[in-house]
Amino acid sequence: MDKTIEKLKEEARNSWSGETGEQRAKDLEMYLKGKLAEYSNALDIPQEEILKSWEEDRTYSAINYYQEANQPTIKGDKVRVFETVDEMLQAIGEMEFRCPSCNGVSTNPYKCNSGDEMSKGKMCDWNVGGLFGDLGEGTFIFIKDKLKGETIFTPISWEKVTS
Repeated sequence: MDKTIEKLKEEARNSWSGETGEQRAKDLEMYLKGKLAEYSNALDIPQEEILKSWEEDRTYSAINYYQEANQPTIKGDKVRVFETVDEMLQAIGEMEFRCPSCNGVSTNPYKCNSGDEMSKGKMCDWNVGGLFGDLGEGTFIFIKDKLKGETIFTPISWEKVTS
């Protein structure tokens, strides 16, 4: 794990010359050590395995990949952790998800297919993977046996019941 972090720090250092590159390397190391400890404690998974999984998924620069949007805090009502995909699917129940843009019901957890018209002739096609993501309304799902997590539209079955 230390070798991987050193490699990532070197990548950060090389992304900008001088003091800025060095600061990026320090910031990246501090972020990684904090996030790895958080995930390891919350999920009871060794830090080395988590970092290996993140690195397998990373397809762009470490400076841009290692940030809260990709490794959100594992706490609160916007995060759900499951042992398996089957366990997650059982918890979701019916495949209905709340689109954060139109507030309609989508059967796709990533891209709205609600059929709601946003403007004349333009149907909602909000994508959780787009620039504005889930607009703070989605849920981060982490599957322990896959060592993977992602943000989806919040399942309708998980919405809070109000009276």
